[in-house]
Amino acid sequence: MAVELPSLGPNRVIATLPDFDAETLLPVCEVMCQEGFTAWSLPIERLDALAEILAPFRRRARIGVHGVTAPAQVKRAAAAGAAFAASPYLLPTLVKAVPGFPVILGGMTPTELRAGLSAGAAAVQLYPAEAYGTSLAHSLPRLMRFPNLLASGQLESYQVRIWLEAGAIGAWPAELFSDDLVVADGLDRLRSRLQVWRFA
Repeated sequence: MAVELPSLGPNRVIATLPDFDAETLLPVCEVMCQEGFTAWSLPIERLDALAEILAPFRRRARIGVHGVTAPAQVKRAAAAGAAFAASPYLLPTLVKAVPGFPVILGGMTPTELRAGLSAGAAAVQLYPAEAYGTSLAHSLPRLMRFPNLLASGQLESYQVRIWLEAGAIGAWPAELFSDDLVVADGLDRLRSRLQVWRFA
């Protein structure tokens, strides 16, 4: 039986946190929570930043790690309190690293995605989804009988909306907002940008 994926929040979007220190990110994370973006991810290389970001948002957000390629990294992520671990590749050994811990596996074909689910992944991500265009969004979720499928990659908001309407459980755009919005004097522009991605 597959492990359940943590809630992706009302917008069903996983946001990759930009590469800034926790002090800079905390106000950004607060705005993200307010706008309904409560599923975030850090690269596995930044796992040491997880605790500081997680502390004030533990009850409001789910923070995972991505870029995982080895079982030892899954074990480290689970021990650090991550909500999930994600890989862009089909690596079934990752699922078995920590029993009961949610792992997202990647794939580019229906066969690979099905294999990931059969291995026990909490979800699978079509990566890079932009390589196929949005036409696949109308057929792939139905072909796979609406499994735990995420569209992941360099996606615009209109593409994400198509995937969600077609039956994907969520989406993982490479970038929700640019770095300049993180360090701007105020956060109004960041909020406006996030509202473009609201699908609740």
